[in-house]
Amino acid sequence: MSKADFDAFVKRQQAEAQAQEAKFDAGQQLREWLEYLNNLHEKIRSFLKKYLESGGASISVRNIELNEDFIGAYVAPELILVIGRSTVTFTPVGTMLIGSKGRVDVRGPLGSARLVLINKKISNARQLVKVTVTLAGDPPAIKQPVEPIEWEWKISNPLPNMTFSELTEEAFFDLVLTLSNG
Repeated sequence: MSKADFDAFVKRQQAEAQAQEAKFDAGQQLREWLEYLNNLHEKIRSFLKKYLESGGASISVRNIELNEDFIGAYVAPELILVIGRSTVTFTPVGTMLIGSKGRVDVRGPLGSARLVLINKKISNARQLVKVTVTLAGDPPAIKQPVEPIEWEWKISNPLPNMTFSELTEEAFFDLVLTLSNG
């Protein structure tokens, strides 16, 4: 590799980085993330409406500080669900994550789980990776148009066979029961 090749490489990398920075709006990303967290909290409240009204469960929210690359330090709401002597916390982890738009860790007396804000069409981790191989002399690949993503909160099962299941009322109750020895 010559110095001229390296110079061209550096210039390309700088141009790509500047183009990405121009597209990325940290403030907008943070506003969207906090709105998605608010929507998750509203969804949880709707699942628990009957229990909250009867006093069988209570919810409180406390602000926690997060710090993410590209966004910096900010305050996000952590939801705390109390049912009798069991407490389940829904702690936001962040929005600048690979493969998803955000993650919330759910912790109870008997374990933890993850909620991820992910493309509604995704049901397993294998769908997050696409590999394309082209050989020298092959015609350039036809680029497929990028579809807008519909983000949805899903329950993430752990590796090695990571799957993402819909966060329905029944799935939510199962999650809370599992983490609380219900």
